[in-house]
Amino acid sequence: MKKTTFIIAMSLMLTNLNSAFSQQEKLVDFNRIYLEELLSGGFELKNKQTLKIETAGFHMHDKHRDVILGNAWILNAETREVVWTLQKDKQDTNGEVVFNDKITLPAGKYQAYYSSFPVHIYDDAWADQWHNYEWDGLGDFIRRVNRSRKDGHWDDYDDLYDDYRLVIRGTGKALQRDELKKLSKAIWQSALIPLYVRRGEQRKAKSFRLQKPTDLKISAAGEARQDGNFDYGVIINTNTLERVWELTYDNTEHAGGARKNRRSNKTIHLPAGDYAAIFTSDDSHSPSEWNAAPPYDPAFWGMTITLKNSADRKYVKLLESETIELGNAIIDFTKLRDEAYHSQGFTLKKPMKVRVVAIGEGSKGDMFDYGWILNAKSRKKVWEMDYDNTDHAGGGLKNRMTNEIIHLEKGSYIAYFVTDGSHSYRDWNTSPPVLQEFWGMAILPGDKNYQKNDVVEYIQEKSKNILAQIIRVGDHDYKRKRFTVAKDSQIRIHSLGEGTRGGMYDYGWIEEAKTGDVVWEMRYRKTEHAGGASKNRSAEEMLDLKAGEYVLFYESDDSHSFGDWNAAAPYDPESWGITVFLAINK
Repeated sequence: MKKTTFIIAMSLMLTNLNSAFSQQEKLVDFNRIYLEELLSGGFELKNKQTLKIETAGFHMHDKHRDVILGNAWILNAETREVVWTLQKDKQDTNGEVVFNDKITLPAGKYQAYYSSFPVHIYDDAWADQWHNYEWDGLGDFIRRVNRSRKDGHWDDYDDLYDDYRLVIRGTGKALQRDELKKLSKAIWQSALIPLYVRRGEQRKAKSFRLQKPTDLKISAAGEARQDGNFDYGVIINTNTLERVWELTYDNTEHAGGARKNRRSNKTIHLPAGDYAAIFTSDDSHSPSEWNAAPPYDPAFWGMTITLKNSADRKYVKLLESETIELGNAIIDFTKLRDEAYHSQGFTLKKPMKVRVVAIGEGSKGDMFDYGWILNAKSRKKVWEMDYDNTDHAGGGLKNRMTNEIIHLEKGSYIAYFVTDGSHSYRDWNTSPPVLQEFWGMAILPGDKNYQKNDVVEYIQEKSKNILAQIIRVGDHDYKRKRFTVAKDSQIRIHSLGEGTRGGMYDYGWIEEAKTGDVVWEMRYRKTEHAGGASKNRSAEEMLDLKAGEYVLFYESDDSHSFGDWNAAAPYDPESWGITVFLAINK
């Protein structure tokens, strides 16, 4: 080919290409976009072609922040795959930044987004400390942008909005909002279990039964940070209440937008059994009202479960119940509210294993809503919900959960659970736990061979060995009781009261009836922690007494007593006071 002919051919090709681009129509045209807006539009391409993209936003860069205000991207509307995203200009520009790009896409349906939320660009080295650089206010950002503009300052921020835009040019058909909704709705409805969350403070759940071991594909998107999960999903084994899968910050990847937007696409293998899938959202940052940059696929906030092998569908049964039933619960202290106090006894007719499931509030090693179990006869603690034996229960980090099997001997026991004045069922002050209806404690059979008559109602019997007793003492009380020791004997004293290193405030003592001499007194240095608040003290002591008459005393001050605690209650609140037993085999 001659040189002149080649030049003419290339010129014609460029002319045709420019003509083709000039004939392209606006498939998407977003302009005058206000702060904290998310705009969406769609288009359909009948053939493979190259699209022209023009978008503008603002970029601010200094030694503390690297922030872009105005982000855009395109999804395949049917596969939900991200096919294009706006890339930050590499030069350190402060102020308006215009982006021009071209992308070649095959025939298909697409959805474009423009988000005018601030997005931080983080250094990988600081990824684990991203929360230290949270945005400190859009107003401050706008003022910084204003100062960076060469043409001066504005009194009205509206002048900024004229510059925000996203224009996509090509040859095709624009899709209406209803058409886009139908596309995403079809994907949700095709799932075995769709748990779609549209707004804050929603909870979606579905129970199902696997009749054989099955591989499940889980797709989930929610809100999670290293300090807790806020919009998240879980799968629970409903027989053991164990979490077999959960959306957390550590087992997910960034979903676009704010770093707290997290997503997971995973296949898990589950044995045959009964399960419940649950997705819950807190009171902010959801498709109805984002409080930070939204994810790349805002229409799929929630969780879907599908089968890896469609032939397994005949082995999966969707159950009617959307809640988890306790079944043969021995003790049921659940759905507890603020300032609750529950106690209930039970008697085991034989040694057996029981499962204790407890969810409460705790932080920095201390528990505020918690439970425990006492031996009804000895009043000794046999189990407690200690911070160290709990795990994160989902939601806010202070939601703590224990789920364990313990062995109990034949005999009678008393279970307790207490809550403080905040953060409880249906009145959460942070994101609730996944099993929010189990806030409290449940004791369940832990043995497969369990029979209902293995556990019977606890009937309290007064011990024949009690010589005198003053218990359930309230505020500002002063009580006494006489008792007789028929012969020289050894006694056991069990006393609970309030005290600090400065002295005892609720306490008991014993005097000889004739002389008034004190033969025993509850002193702080001879007490130990009685559970709950550190000022709850207990004394357990053996004492030899001669035959004769004695008087048992107990005195309390004006605060922190049975039924009116101003701090966490002790493990054995009913015994607040003093009891004298005749020692056995003496």
